Amino acid sequence: MVHIDFVEDEYFVSLNDDKNEKAKAKRKGARASLKTKLIVIILTLFIIISTLIYAGNQIGNHNFVKINENDILINNKNNESVILTEKIDNKIINIVNETIPTKKECNVKGFEFVDPNVTEGPITVDREKDDGTKLNIFNMVREEDYSFIYDYESFNSLPDKSPYKSQYICEYSMYFAPEGYNGKDLICPGHYSLVIDSAFYGRYSHDKEHCSVDVYGYPVNESDLEQEQCGKDETKSVKELCEGKQYCTLKPSGFIYDDPCQGIYKYLHVNYHCVKNPEIKKQKISIVMFANAVKPNSVYENAISEFYQYAQIHGYNFEFYNKRYDNERDIYFMKLNCVIDKMFEAIKNQKYDWIFWADSDVTITNPNIKIESFLPREDMSRVHFIISDDPNGLNAGVFLIRVHPWSLNFLMRATSYSYFHGKHPLLYADQSSMNNALLEHNDESEHFIIVPQSWFNGYMGGYHEPGDFLLHLAGRKTKDVDAATYRNNTKNDESYRSKTNKQMRKEVIEYYNLPKSQQHKIELEIFEFAIPD
Repeated sequence: MVHIDFVEDEYFVSLNDDKNEKAKAKRKGARASLKTKLIVIILTLFIIISTLIYAGNQIGNHNFVKINENDILINNKNNESVILTEKIDNKIINIVNETIPTKKECNVKGFEFVDPNVTEGPITVDREKDDGTKLNIFNMVREEDYSFIYDYESFNSLPDKSPYKSQYICEYSMYFAPEGYNGKDLICPGHYSLVIDSAFYGRYSHDKEHCSVDVYGYPVNESDLEQEQCGKDETKSVKELCEGKQYCTLKPSGFIYDDPCQGIYKYLHVNYHCVKNPEIKKQKISIVMFANAVKPNSVYENAISEFYQYAQIHGYNFEFYNKRYDNERDIYFMKLNCVIDKMFEAIKNQKYDWIFWADSDVTITNPNIKIESFLPREDMSRVHFIISDDPNGLNAGVFLIRVHPWSLNFLMRATSYSYFHGKHPLLYADQSSMNNALLEHNDESEHFIIVPQSWFNGYMGGYHEPGDFLLHLAGRKTKDVDAATYRNNTKNDESYRSKTNKQMRKEVIEYYNLPKSQQHKIELEIFEFAIPD
């Protein structure tokens, strides 16, 4: 008979008396073995914990990042003291303390720093072939604040809000697309934003005062004026379009809003006011360039190097496109493709306020001049496009374009212009398209301004003087040599960097204050000959 007793997790088996001694000896040996195992486990845990504590003290506050395939770990904070771990065949072979400088990577596609240890300096497509003549823009720029454009004292004295306003906007025919007419604007003064209080689309009863003449100038039949109020509240939709903007364009029609009362001539009645912005908004600017197959030491490589540095210094975004992805059109249209691409991004994400385009044969001759010097006054919120002319008309080598739906609309019309005018040759491809797109669609004159060429599009031979911002080497057969000459002048002749932003801004404002009739003009490019049918 078998009897089993459980006592403190141990068991005793009673079988026969002659076997008891052997069982006792066996139990004694098991206890000794268990104690030995426990001691080994405790010692192992103690060693592991001690090692971890020691490693933690050695690492301290270092921040490690994986930077390449070999698992080289470096301090990403100050690069003063690092632990270097190398892996060969997935085995760690050494751990040493060293001081290793971080190699900052150039974020311009296809470029690297001329000197890998000087990340505030020029860049190149081939360090081994660089001729050493590139400008270090960082060494040429003097400190200058933004008081030339942002008047903080005047801003602080402005009232918190403007008086309440009411506007009636007559409807347009729903048989025409909204893009075919200009609409009406709700406008706030500079440093103010719109607040929509209410919006009504329809017609109030017995209202013969407002919109009794349609937008085309024809009197409205009295039978089309409602005797009873008809309409609906559109406050939410108008808020979505206008709230928070300095100005907003409205184009009421049954094409945009559901028609609440057919057969009645309607209007959009908007009550609104303007509130002062919490602070002066510094304009966010993106510089955009394109070049493919850039050769070392060429004017194109130097231009990209200079604008890259210039953007870093003045706090601008720099976007360089180096792929010609549309091979069916003249390469000049890559300009519009790139700007449209950036415009979509900027509108969608609200990242930038302005895009500054520069051709890749433009050299910076005065890196002290900031792009903000050329921006419109605060009360010129409807001006979206700033570009210069030359003796041949519009020149699109350098321009500023505001991030705005109008700008996107204009760029799309310009890039598609030749498809709708295929039998009429365009002398200058992209810029002829831009020129005519500005002049053929309604009256766009309030949305663009043609400025003096010397501001940012100067040429050799009388259109550029020391102190001017940029030199454009358009049409030059000796561009590389010419650019090298002007780089040397910029570096060694202080007069090339003498003009200040305050001086430049004064010149700009004086020009903007001129009547439109006294400013530069462009004309429609129409040629007397055309391709026959």
